[in-house]
Amino acid sequence: MIAIIPEPVELVPKNGSFKLDQETSIYVDKELNRLGNYLRERLTTSTGFIFKEKDLQKNNQIQLKLTESNWNLVDEGYILKVKNEGIEIIARKSVGIFYAIQTLRQLLPPEIESQKVLKNIEWSICCVEIEDYPRFKWRGFMLDEARHFMGKGIVKKMLDLMALHKLNKFHWHLVDDQGWRIEIKKYPKLVEIGSKRKIKPNRGEESNLKDPDFIGGFYSQDEIKEIIDYAKERFIEVIPEIEMPGHCMATLAAYPELSCTGGPFEVPTKWGIFSDVYCPGKENVFKFLENVLLEVMDIFPTKIIHIGGDEVPVKRWKSCPNCQQKMKELGFDKEKELQVYLTNYFARFLESHGKRLMGWNQILDPTLSKEAICQFWLGNRRAIVEHMRKGGEVVATNYLQTYLDHPYKIISLKKAYKFEPKFPKVEAKLKSKLLGIEAPLWTERVPNLKRLEWQTFPRLTAYAETAWTPKKKKDFKKFKLRLIEFIKRLEFLDVKVAVEKIN
Repeated sequence: MIAIIPEPVELVPKNGSFKLDQETSIYVDKELNRLGNYLRERLTTSTGFIFKEKDLQKNNQIQLKLTESNWNLVDEGYILKVKNEGIEIIARKSVGIFYAIQTLRQLLPPEIESQKVLKNIEWSICCVEIEDYPRFKWRGFMLDEARHFMGKGIVKKMLDLMALHKLNKFHWHLVDDQGWRIEIKKYPKLVEIGSKRKIKPNRGEESNLKDPDFIGGFYSQDEIKEIIDYAKERFIEVIPEIEMPGHCMATLAAYPELSCTGGPFEVPTKWGIFSDVYCPGKENVFKFLENVLLEVMDIFPTKIIHIGGDEVPVKRWKSCPNCQQKMKELGFDKEKELQVYLTNYFARFLESHGKRLMGWNQILDPTLSKEAICQFWLGNRRAIVEHMRKGGEVVATNYLQTYLDHPYKIISLKKAYKFEPKFPKVEAKLKSKLLGIEAPLWTERVPNLKRLEWQTFPRLTAYAETAWTPKKKKDFKKFKLRLIEFIKRLEFLDVKVAVEKIN
């Protein structure tokens, strides 16, 4: 059985097979040396074979080649041909070669994912011709590390798993009420104070700090850059989220003067929505956020900076003299307009630095720049359509259909697989404005790697197929059959899959 996830666009089985052995070599175009080394490492670890690099030859060789031919594949597409005498992989861009390698891994026995050499395995690949390319440009996974800090080892493991699934956007939720996880050199108290909170043993938390009463952690800027480079090697774009103007209690604990009341505050141990948010009536708030974003932009090469923007209460703004004075100056009637003002301010600020603002759909307003990317999770779908009509782009992250932290009884594997991103009354010409889908994992109830993997797999595998495979080819029954084989691979990669939730 040929069991590839995501299901390729076109797959034609052929007679025969090709076998890897000690004499199998690899040929790469000169631009593909790094990918040749990546492939060699993936194959050598479990087979023990050397896979020497040799010039182009007819037999017993895996060939990685770029072409400028004007065929119909997009940049991420590829053609993979397995013949009795060897394997040929062709693509327009390096990223297409990379995704072909992920497919090649799945044509081999699951043992190819072993982290040690295995003896007495026949490394056989059935002959096949595959032409493949993605359905959507945006194939994302979001990890919330503000609620529970996981660390770079776990993040790198998730990036490896994203690559296997042909996912290409890693949305990194680094800031929220319960923790600030990124070093900002201009504001050291963000990590000195904002990166840790009192521990709650009754929810499975264990201290990871010297003080046994606290839990927390943060990434230095060098560690962030290391993870970005790791992701780049896997053709994954890392998109940071710096929440504003709400979900900022960890910030206010460190710098209470940025609030309406002046504090004092502690980093909260509870989940939920808090009344204290940034004060848009104070100029120092805008300067603080500008300085933070300048450092963030210096660290992250992405053109997209996510600012959150969801669940912003206006209670404090109603009684804040600074906010009321700002409203009077700007001619605002409602406090909610202050959030619109702040969002538009930072949309312009980011655009002035060659970046694009992204936020949850609560940022939407008729005055919002069309360059802003809207991430839909809950609420007014008509506003999404209007944003698309004026040229804005959208990512679908539907609350009751894609949230990996939900129990399986709310989002079953079948429901995850059946998810289709769609909005009412969208004209055909606007469909290109739907960039794709993203599955977020909020970690309020995910304190460790074991729980993270159990919540994520196999549902992320289902979302990956929706993001890549043509809609007309999706078939849940066939997917489950392929998934059984795919899970064998995940087990060799030491992934704790919720196998009991497959049905």
